[in-house]
Amino acid sequence: MLKTAERIITMSDLQQTPDMIVQNAQQQPLVIIAEGRPAAYMLSVEMFDTLMERLLELEREELVSNIAEGEKQFDNGDYLTLKEAVAEAEIGWQAQESSP
Repeated sequence: MLKTAERIITMSDLQQTPDMIVQNAQQQPLVIIAEGRPAAYMLSVEMFDTLMERLLELEREELVSNIAEGEKQFDNGDYLTLKEAVAEAEIGWQAQESSP
């Protein structure tokens, strides 16, 4: 496990010891500092892939949940017809246009 100081990398550190920094990024994400502020994260390809897979999984779960909720609402008669939805949208658009 890297110490906190080893996980915070300046741009000059990155230029001087890129091999060591890339090796450290295989263990834990690193924070790259530019002008005293966090500018980027560096992490392993495996960690990035894992995070992206998890994000897609969460998005799929949310989509499935939203579809199930919509189907439930539809079955309960809790929906608008297209004509009602258009009328409601028109009211919203008019309210936006008339507000300062």
